[in-house]
Amino acid sequence: MMDFPSLTTFLAGLAENNRREWFEANRPEYQALREQFTAFVGEVIERTADFDDRVRWKNPAECLFRIYRDVRFSNDKRPYKTTFSAYISEQNRRQAPPGYYLEVDEGGTMMAAGGIWLPPAEPLARIRAYIAEHPERLQKALRSRGFGRMFGELQGDSLTRPPRGYTADTPLIEHIRRKSWIVWRETDARTLAHDDALAWVTETFRTALPLVRWVRGALERPPRTRQTEGPPAETQRKEEDGSHTESAELTE
Repeated sequence: MMDFPSLTTFLAGLAENNRREWFEANRPEYQALREQFTAFVGEVIERTADFDDRVRWKNPAECLFRIYRDVRFSNDKRPYKTTFSAYISEQNRRQAPPGYYLEVDEGGTMMAAGGIWLPPAEPLARIRAYIAEHPERLQKALRSRGFGRMFGELQGDSLTRPPRGYTADTPLIEHIRRKSWIVWRETDARTLAHDDALAWVTETFRTALPLVRWVRGALERPPRTRQTEGPPAETQRKEEDGSHTESAELTE
């Protein structure tokens, strides 16, 4: 059973003592909590597979993110993350696929999310073109049962102006300007028993499923020809003005 109060206490302690000596002294507790969290993610996958069969055979251990931070190119040299997190998708998360995200932080906040976060230039261009060509498909996903009540609107940052190749009059331009197509909600994990947390996460993912399926549809369609496609990938990347980071950065 996942002991969320103990997990929060450990992460809070790590946040206050983010150094190798403290972590090594508390490694046995970390290992026990990580095993619990892996098992919890496995249960989430099992329940999610009831409505999204694509994740049925996903290994929960492969979904978890490392607790070690990559500090090579960062001014922040703290060695450890202060979250436990996992990304569930049928593809490798480094490929920036659509999927489901789960996180618990040092304050006890549990986040559950679905969609795609900061995709690279080529899939970004595909998604935008898909919205322009089939605006009704995104609208259908956003109007799916319970979606608006649970999430409100799509979340994440947007460009201030239409991307190259689109105008202010393009249908659903407010969604074409987005850098991510994702929704999430949060709760206090410290107040949830194991089964209640499992139900809360599963219901979040179930309600986000239409958006996940919509992103898959955008990315799985046949590539457009060079004569009809939008701006080249490099142009799109420059257009984002340095905003792109690897999709996994949501959880890093």
